[in-house]
Amino acid sequence: MSNKQLNLAQQPEHTPDDTANMPGSPDPVYADEELVSRAKNDDPWAIEQLVLRYQQKVYAIAYQMLAGDAEEARDRTQDVFLQAFRNIKRFKGKSSFYTWLYRIVINTCLDARRRQNRWKKIFFPWRFDKDKEAAPDNSLEEIADGNPNSDPLAAASGRQLEDDVKSALSNLSQRQRTIFQLKVFQEMSIAEIAEALELAEGTVKTHLFRATRTVQKQLKGWAGV
Repeated sequence: MSNKQLNLAQQPEHTPDDTANMPGSPDPVYADEELVSRAKNDDPWAIEQLVLRYQQKVYAIAYQMLAGDAEEARDRTQDVFLQAFRNIKRFKGKSSFYTWLYRIVINTCLDARRRQNRWKKIFFPWRFDKDKEAAPDNSLEEIADGNPNSDPLAAASGRQLEDDVKSALSNLSQRQRTIFQLKVFQEMSIAEIAEALELAEGTVKTHLFRATRTVQKQLKGWAGV
């Protein structure tokens, strides 16, 4: 499986959930099961359809999990699909295809974050602790007001809210932060998250409850806004 075979569309720089500018669209007639079956037989059309169907969702998760680094998110999106289709014949269909794919996304991004942290420790040991405190491991740029013609005070308020949300999320454990992101920003169900992370649904609910409580506590100053 080569990069050319995947034919990933160019991802946007700062709007990971904007699908308006994406070339092409997945064929609405064929279910994932049919496309996966064809992809297992190295059908390039089926592979392309699955990429078109899921590349924006994959990129959006990568973008958030990799601190809003658009270039890194694009690279990891490429890695995810390469890994998925190199291993597609191992997919047994015990879960849905997108749950299997999301599991690959999450593991790929967690590996990338661990590599980044190792590199920081090796090459910039004097900056690592400072960076870890100053740079929350999230990107929520969609919260900020991106309209240049908007009220400057409103824009400033939006930036402050974005900073406060980032700060709140930085106080979560890695697992809590991942579950919170998947539930709130990717709108995945508890069952989907449990499958993707290979956790019991009760465990997901517990982490989500604790994460939500932490975020709400830190953002309580915005309750009347």
